[in-house]
Amino acid sequence: MKTISKYLVAAAIGFTAVSAPVAALAADLYGSIAYSQSTRNYAWATDYNSQYEAENAAMQECYKRAGDCKSALWFVNGCGALAVGDDGGWGSNWGTNFREAQNKAIQQCNGVSYNCQIVITKCVSGY
Repeated sequence: MKTISKYLVAAAIGFTAVSAPVAALAADLYGSIAYSQSTRNYAWATDYNSQYEAENAAMQECYKRAGDCKSALWFVNGCGALAVGDDGGWGSNWGTNFREAQNKAIQQCNGVSYNCQIVITKCVSGY
């Protein structure tokens, strides 16, 4: 009986040692896209550890080109896309992959504008 217990303890320790680094690698990654409707400038940030950091980085970059930037969207463990229509109306959305994010952004933009086109799509690492 004691031999079996020793093996179970050793197996549990081995599993913990192997799974701990995997859990550390699976940390959430955030991205964001900022947009200025008046100038149609945009900026992005990817691979940040928090929503706040990603949005802040995208906004700071956008402010270098325009004074009226807004956070168009943030996303985690996926992709984000921004679509803009002919009249300047826009829509943004996220998805688990490039194509899903684009399709959802176009659909959202078409609800407020016309002839919407994707202007940017960005993904965090691994997506």
